Amino acid sequence: MEVFAIAILGGKREREAFEILKRNAKAITNVVKKFEELVITYFSKRDMDQAERLGRELSELETKADKGRRDFLRILHEGAFLPAFRGDLAWLAERLDRVADTSEGAMRAILLREQLSTALAKAERKSKKIKEWRSKFVEMAKLTTRTVEVLEESVEALATNIDVALRKASEVDKLEHEVDLIEQGLISDLYELEKLLDPISVVQLADVLRRFGNISDRAEDMSDSIAILAMTLTA
Repeated sequence: MEVFAIAILGGKREREAFEILKRNAKAITNVVKKFEELVITYFSKRDMDQAERLGRELSELETKADKGRRDFLRILHEGAFLPAFRGDLAWLAERLDRVADTSEGAMRAILLREQLSTALAKAERKSKKIKEWRSKFVEMAKLTTRTVEVLEESVEALATNIDVALRKASEVDKLEHEVDLIEQGLISDLYELEKLLDPISVVQLADVLRRFGNISDRAEDMSDSIAILAMTLTA
């Protein structure tokens, strides 16, 4: 059975372009892994100094990932791949970059609200349910990282086997749904526990959760782009 892949579509320049895209996918995963570390540090360890340091590291990783996107777009502009494919590939790179951008935005939403850590500590003294609720942030972070890792695997598979890339993209969709369920549970519990928190903290935590959930949403957007690209390549 014939295996279709991007690797058969071009020569040296195309291979170079795809290597850049794969490296960029890895860079995006590193950004999300750093976000997971930050969530653990902020919501579990409650170490604001370390969280601030991780935030700076995340921003540095996001900057590197953004450079990878620009490098990929540059080589497309210079003529890599047939014109019919360049638009979809450029859109793929932009969608990938949004995962990192969204992670950085979620990081800033957390770190700009230092009082949340204090508010959660006070609430936990009133009810141990807060500790269990906080632990779900870590669960959500780990699953978000896994979602983006599978997305990276899907991007890598584009070079060797479109069918594998599509299966991985479908797995991203399923993982994103699992993240959504955790997010919905956290928000539902938040409003049940709001009597333990001040109103501003409730609103800010809801915003943090929304931004947090957007990371896996952007990964799902990327997986949809992979499916569209696959249809374009095999048409």
